[in-house]
This record gives sequence, C-alpha cells and structure tokens, in this order.
Amino acid sequence: MKPVSAAPVKKGDELVLRIEDLAYGGPGVARHDGYVVMVRRALPGDLVRAEVTRLQRSHAEAKRVEILEPSPQRVEARCEHFGVCGGCRWQDLDYAAQLEWKKKQVVEAVRRIGKLDQPVVEDTLPSPDVFFYRNKMEFSFGRDASGKTILGLHPAESYEEVFDLSRCHLQSPLSNELVAFVREACIAAGLAPYDVKTHQGFLRYLAIREGKFTGETMVNLVTSDGEEAAVMEIARATAARFPAVVSFIRSVNSRRATVALGDREEVLHGRGYITERIAGATFEITASSFFQTNPRQAERLYAAALDAAGLVPEDRVLDLYSGTGTISILASRVASEVRGVESQPDSVRNAERNALLNGVRNCFFIKAEARKALAAMGSDKHPPTIVIVNPPRAGLNQSVIHHMLRLRPRRIVYVSCNPATLARDLHQICDRDYSLVRVRPVDMFPHTFHVECVVQVDRTPGTRLGQAEGKDEEGT
Repeated sequence: MKPVSAAPVKKGDELVLRIEDLAYGGPGVARHDGYVVMVRRALPGDLVRAEVTRLQRSHAEAKRVEILEPSPQRVEARCEHFGVCGGCRWQDLDYAAQLEWKKKQVVEAVRRIGKLDQPVVEDTLPSPDVFFYRNKMEFSFGRDASGKTILGLHPAESYEEVFDLSRCHLQSPLSNELVAFVREACIAAGLAPYDVKTHQGFLRYLAIREGKFTGETMVNLVTSDGEEAAVMEIARATAARFPAVVSFIRSVNSRRATVALGDREEVLHGRGYITERIAGATFEITASSFFQTNPRQAERLYAAALDAAGLVPEDRVLDLYSGTGTISILASRVASEVRGVESQPDSVRNAERNALLNGVRNCFFIKAEARKALAAMGSDKHPPTIVIVNPPRAGLNQSVIHHMLRLRPRRIVYVSCNPATLARDLHQICDRDYSLVRVRPVDMFPHTFHVECVVQVDRTPGTRLGQAEGKDEEGT
C-alpha cells in the first residue's frame, strides 16, 4: 500500500481523468499514473476534470469540476434536486447500467471478501417501479437563510442542513402534496422548527407511510412536547383534504436525539396503523414498524427467498430477524412449522398480530436476540431444516453463525442488504460443511448504490459436523 507521500497528486490538483469503474458507495474510479482517484458524481465512461480534495493512504478523493466527454451510460436526471439531495446519486445513470453495476459489486464482494472464486451470481432483479416506489420517507423541518420554516431533505454529506422540498420522485405524488400542505399548515400555525444545535423549537420531522397495494396513508408528525391544539387542527385539516390519510399520528420526542421517533405516540385521526398486502397476505404497519420500503419489489424479493428455500410440507423453518413476520407468514403456507426470532418487542407484537390477521396457526414468534435463541435450540429434538436470516446491515456475528451451524439445517437462505458483510459471513459459513449455491441481487432501491441479495447455501452431502462441534469464542 502506497504511503501518502508517494501519491503522484496533491490536494487542490486538477486532473483530467477517464472514469473506469464504480466503487461501492457510488463514486467513480479512475487512475492517474496508476494511482486510484475516487471522483464524486462521475460515471464509468466519463472523461472529467476533477479537483483533488483529500489524500488517503491507498487513493485520492476528488470532486467533479467539469464533464469533458459524457459516458454513453449517462442520462438526464429527472429530479430538480439532483446534485443537491443526498438520495438518488445514480439517477443520471441508465437503469440497465445500474443493474449491471450492482451485480458487479456483488460478484467482487463475494470473490474478494468471501474468498469464493466462482460464485454463481444471477442477473440483478429489476424493480417494477424505478420512480415513486418507496412506501416510507422522512422529511426534516428547518429554516432557510431568511429564517423561513422549510420542510424537506438533507443535502449530500450534511445532516444538519435541510433544503426545502419542491418534489421528490421516490415516494408518490400524494406524498409531495402532503409535504407542501403540512409545511404551509405549520407556518400558518406559527410553529417553530427544532434546532439541532440549540435544541430549541418544536417541529422535528414529518414521516409519511403508504400502502402501495391498499392506498392507505399514514402521516406522522414528530414534534417536541406541547402545542396540542395546533397539532390537532393540522391533523383535522390534513385528513379533510386527503381522504387517503387513514392515520394521523403525533410522535412526541422530548429528547435531544435526532431521530424520527417519539417517546410516545398520539393518534389524532383514524387508527394507529395502515394495512398493506404482500403476496395475498395482509400486514398492519405502525409508525415504528419495519417494513420493506419498496413493497412491489418486496413481493419479488420474498418470492426469491422462498424459491431459494425450496420448502416442502415436512420442513421446519427458523426465520431469524423476522421483523413484523412477513417471510415467516409466507413460509407458513408450505412448511409444517415456522418460528420467527426478533429482538424488538414492537415488531414481535406486530408479527403476532399479522399472523392472527391472516389466520396462520403454524407460525410462532420468539422475542429474543438471535444468538440466545439459537443457543437454546441446540438441544431441540426436532431442529429446523431450513434457516432464513435477514439481518441488519452489520450482518451476523460469529456466535450467531456458530450456533446456527450447530443446528445443521439442510439449507440456509441469507437475505442481505450489505454485500460486504454478506460476503464476510459467507466465508465463515462455507468454510464449515456448507456450499454456496447461488446469489440473486435484487434492486430494492433504484438510483442508489444499495443492493439486496438472496443467497442459497446448502449443507454439503456426506459431511460431518466438523468445526461446529467446538465451542465458540464465548464458550457457549
């Protein structure tokens, strides 16, 4: 690895670069005298003039100053906020090219981090909608330079700042109307935005959740305490103007934490949840529920996971990180029994409610950390035959992998939102009597570098328990 002093460039240099690749996270990759330069807002095929902004040990970072020759993959961005907003960084990249680059990043992660030489990585499953696909977005209150109250999103790399939203192409046209209506109602009521530096003010966030298949909408206004009459009037006016709003909630956050959640929730109109339908099943979604944010593509993601599982009626399924029970409930249609494990109490309650709502009687949910639940299952007379895992971005820790492999399921289906931690975990799993069968990238978030994956891993026929017989690092 080159030391910084050996870099053939210095901060402030302007370079003419041909972009060759895309790095995970979105920047374009070029080389100057063999030295890697990461260029923000540059695409493969672009010839750009770029200014070096930072030197790292292995590469330089630069910002695009001018496009000298545009890439053949470059298209016109649709959103007027593109380039300012920190969201859709690939909106100027042709969608077919986005799918190819996402597949490439998965292949590279599995080979480089997972140390699996010939992974079977299928083509990226495209999203049925590339705009207006999200069912949830959070908008922040702030002030513009003149002190006027604004409501919008954060600029790239600046969480403390807010720009006033004109229109976003991610959620729905209705959500854009709701943002404009609530903003004007709050201004008319004289309510002040919360300042993250001084910790003064009232308005914090506006969260909008939609049922794409049901048409139901939830508005969640996150505020500090007080101003009950003003907020109630805003809720009444919003519900009267927008019949699709079946739930208006006020979440009260009296802490300094900059999160769109509250210490308590007040239902000001309708009910405390909306419903959504996925693959013929009905799910209740509350303000704090986790639910896949691209529901039309989520149907295809879950179908891919169940296809990878290859369930038969005799299967006993363990669904780790089961959330509100979506995969568990869909798997219960085939398997003899499904156990979901989830550590968040609200999610477990929602999952149990969703199972009841869909008349599911062979699905059970356990409120526990994955590691502890797996350790307790080690003595089961009838351990799971299929394990499905859908962890957060951090992936699985070693103890979870250890206890999971001790159960010796015939198949593991890993649903991942992070190729790097997925590849790291696959390296451990496939080193212990299991073989990678296939990886299916799924595009849940068009115009971003994020990619979901569905992975099938099978126990190698004729193997012994091997390393999984030993104790893990915690001696359990």
